[in-house]
Amino acid sequence: MIDITAFWWFLLALGVIFFAWALSHIYDMGPAIKDAFRPAPSPSVPHHAPQAQPQPQAKAKASPAPSGEDDLKKIEGIGPKIEATLKAAGIRTFADLAAQTPESLQKILDDAGYARISNPETWHEQAALAAEGKWDALEALQSSLKGGRRHPA
Repeated sequence: MIDITAFWWFLLALGVIFFAWALSHIYDMGPAIKDAFRPAPSPSVPHHAPQAQPQPQAKAKASPAPSGEDDLKKIEGIGPKIEATLKAAGIRTFADLAAQTPESLQKILDDAGYARISNPETWHEQAALAAEGKWDALEALQSSLKGGRRHPA
């Protein structure tokens, strides 16, 4: 016959092991659970004096870019932040960008903290095509670039 007593002892040992594991797991997670459900402190809102209401103005229409400025984001490798940086440095048109050297553009990027983000090696070439209105040639050049950089074939 089969000894049933050994089976029950085995089952009891498994239950004790599981119970010990569960207690240790609950004990380790206790602080994390308490921190997860602790509400963040309310921010203190300083008392503000009532501000004067702004005078009603005529509805302002969204104005396009000031005349004489080009959308420099059309150049492969230039995004909104770098465009703003270039315009702040006085480079507002494709012709202005085409007149720059990659080294001078890199200096502007370094000063703005974009040293490792972009590589301006082809920006002057792309800008020259855009300034001359050679959009097909620009598109062909950009299709061979990745992030404004040439890649070996």
